[in-house]
Amino acid sequence: MIQDRFAGKVMVVTGGTSGIGKAVCLRAGAEGAKVVIAGRNQARGQAIEKEIREAGGEATFIQCDVTQKEDIINLYAKTIEIYGQLDIAINNAGIVGDSKKIEDLTDDDWFSVVNANLNAMFYCIREEIKYMLKNENGGAIVNTASVAGIRATPAGPAYVASKHGVVGLTKSTAMDYAKNNIICNAVCPAGTDTPLTEAAKEKIYAKIAELKAQGIDPSEFMKNSMIAGKTQTLQGRNATSEEQASTILYFASDEARHITGSIVVADGGFTVY
Repeated sequence: MIQDRFAGKVMVVTGGTSGIGKAVCLRAGAEGAKVVIAGRNQARGQAIEKEIREAGGEATFIQCDVTQKEDIINLYAKTIEIYGQLDIAINNAGIVGDSKKIEDLTDDDWFSVVNANLNAMFYCIREEIKYMLKNENGGAIVNTASVAGIRATPAGPAYVASKHGVVGLTKSTAMDYAKNNIICNAVCPAGTDTPLTEAAKEKIYAKIAELKAQGIDPSEFMKNSMIAGKTQTLQGRNATSEEQASTILYFASDEARHITGSIVVADGGFTVY
């Protein structure tokens, strides 16, 4: 913890009710930020708000489904209404989607992932820039991408494409707004112990169990699923949400003011080999 690192700063965190987003909210609150926790789950969001407030911090939960443009517009309008400014934005919400090769991908499969991961990121950044341009000191945007934003993974065309899009959007935003003192960087995690990661794995293992129950050899499915690729980091373990939050919050802080347009790999060495 770095005491008062974010004192006087207003920070919005999408996907803030679980996993990496929750870890970001809790640490930012402990380090002095006024935290806006954005997410769909009201009970979890309010619980995090309460935890931050009881620890002496300042936080507000605003319910938001990032696949709904009006929810995103409302999120930032309410933030300004409550706190009067927006200094830091952590665009962390996203989904993995089903493990399918492109020949098996339906339109709904494709658009559900692209809407949640890329279109939502665009709508968020557009609103964030609008308010940060009003700040004398600009602002900081950190986007959660993935190692899938810099390389491919098996049976994940929508996810890989959406995260590559996040990387491109990050660089474009950094280029256009550096002159306004707005920095924009992306963090690319590999495997991280979060509810989202566990849900994705459970879906795959449930499909394997279903095939076995039908007397079908699941080896072909396994060869063509996300788990067919490399899953181990050099460290031989997943990251924790708190480790990813540490990286994200560095790039959100004034310590990183000279860094923009960077795509930061926080992967335990996953992409080294």
